[in-house]
Amino acid sequence: MNPKKLFSWCCFAGLTSATHIAAGEQFPAHPVRMIIPFPAGGPADFVGRLFSQHLTDLWGVQVVTDNRGGASGIIGTETAAHSNPDGYTLLFGSTSTFAVNSLLMKKLPYDVFRDFSLIGLVANAPHVLAVRENLPAKSVKELIALAKQQPGKYTFASAGTGTIVHMAGELFKYYAGIDIVHVPYKGGGPATIGLLAGEVDMLVNDLSAVLAHVKSGKLRALAAAHTRRLPPLPDTPTFAELGMPGIVSSTWWGIAVPVKTPAAVRTRIAATHNKVLARPEYVERLAGLAMEPLVLTPEQTAAFIKREIDKWQKIVTAANIRID
Repeated sequence: MNPKKLFSWCCFAGLTSATHIAAGEQFPAHPVRMIIPFPAGGPADFVGRLFSQHLTDLWGVQVVTDNRGGASGIIGTETAAHSNPDGYTLLFGSTSTFAVNSLLMKKLPYDVFRDFSLIGLVANAPHVLAVRENLPAKSVKELIALAKQQPGKYTFASAGTGTIVHMAGELFKYYAGIDIVHVPYKGGGPATIGLLAGEVDMLVNDLSAVLAHVKSGKLRALAAAHTRRLPPLPDTPTFAELGMPGIVSSTWWGIAVPVKTPAAVRTRIAATHNKVLARPEYVERLAGLAMEPLVLTPEQTAAFIKREIDKWQKIVTAANIRID
């Protein structure tokens, strides 16, 4: 190459690199969009908006939530995967979009590990096993005994086939070795209402969905599907304490960006993400919803999701769950 041309090319390359670094350092310079692949009004929407408010406060630019519900979160997730990888589009994913969907659908139009760079988890909502008030079982042991005496008689509700609440119920069914019948509802709210009305016998759902009803005595919490007892229900044992350590389940949410997003921008997003999770007002707001922050690095987040996929794969196979 001509020496003058080589010198000019090197200067241009250096200038371009410096420009990219500067752009990363200045991020964000204008409003950011955060896609929530679920309808407004549900838990994902509420937690997503809470998180976006704290991002807005820390960045000083508006983080606008964009609800793209439909098809178990697939529509919004695919939209995020194909968005411009500049950091100005975030995906607010969930247990379903990051883990479960890949087990239930043969032709998922995105791959979490191929199409996204994971930033971290935002919140975790532990599950509890709750039964209707007049069910003649005061403990998990008594419930399992009832179910074994009359296989196929007792029912468990879910937010719909293939949802994490369905999977959690199947997880209990699998480890308890009982035959209980799945009754899908159109959402977690209707499932809880069905349990309150006595249409079904039990469910395994977010503590936040049933806590008020447990406190009022309209439902009975028998066990926490968590690694430790839950502060709002200190007298409710964990499944591990009852001899079933494999029953650990929760609804969780996290942040990701398109895979080609520059490293400097990803680092800035991750740093702000960690600041949000460390804010006392954010932690207290989650606690009020019976949720908790889950602080993980991007690498730890990827490992966590892979473990979740492995766990739910066993349940999907055992229960023969398909939604396509």
